[in-house]
Amino acid sequence: MTMKRIAFAITLTGLFYCIVIDQGHPQTQGKSESTIELSYYKKADMTKTAVAIVKVRRDSKFVPAKNAKVVFYVMHENVQRLLKSVNTNNKGKAVIVLQKDLPLEEDHSFSIVAKIENDSMYENAEEYIHYKDANLTLHLNPHDTDRIVTARVTEVGNDGKEIPVKGVELKFYVQRMFGIMPAIEANTISTDEKGEATLVYPKNIPGDSAGGLTVVAKIEDNEQFGNLENKAVTSWGTVLEAEKDPYPRSLWEPSAPLPLILSITLMFGGVWCSYFFIFFHLRKIKKGENILL
Repeated sequence: MTMKRIAFAITLTGLFYCIVIDQGHPQTQGKSESTIELSYYKKADMTKTAVAIVKVRRDSKFVPAKNAKVVFYVMHENVQRLLKSVNTNNKGKAVIVLQKDLPLEEDHSFSIVAKIENDSMYENAEEYIHYKDANLTLHLNPHDTDRIVTARVTEVGNDGKEIPVKGVELKFYVQRMFGIMPAIEANTISTDEKGEATLVYPKNIPGDSAGGLTVVAKIEDNEQFGNLENKAVTSWGTVLEAEKDPYPRSLWEPSAPLPLILSITLMFGGVWCSYFFIFFHLRKIKKGENILL
């Protein structure tokens, strides 16, 4: 009877210990610590996107989180309204295209919230951004010999009219096949009282076969407006002349010179002809031996 009581007491003690440990870690046990980086982009076609990059702790560093469910909300009048849920890709990135009629506050600002919540693999995480809605326009005259590019930044005032924004840093680029490159070495220009930033475009930038190229103006990681972009096509590029012989025959080119090909062919052909001649006579000798036997 005493042994039964001791066993029962041990069982109760173990059960109590498990309950205490479980209550101490009710949700995060077995889950990875996660973080969210949230960004906002307004592109040249006026589409607005929010991009969340999720990372999780692996040992002593953070790595991209794959297939993490990110829930996006928009804040309006202190209430979170659900936009959409998106799973991250292999790079830990989740992208959502924001609606055109995104709810704005009285000062034409908006707030986006990205969350990881109730995920089976990752701990809860949250990130919040708050920006004002702004417009970036780009003006240039393709026939202007001075090649002047003018970008203008405006925001909407309380009366619904556009107001120029002073002191916004703009960067000017040229669109290339695999990305963009700075139009000039010091490609950052701040807007003036009219909200304008002007750049005299260089004359030595290569274009396509017709001299066409794409000018890009960007606002990058601005505290008030986020990331904005606009583009314009012009014929200011240097015309690229087509090569007469883009694939010349040379020792250092994929196509070798014809005399070299002919010499190697004759050399290897002579060697193989010698092999066949020897094999042919060996076969005749072997047949002669069989007949004698």
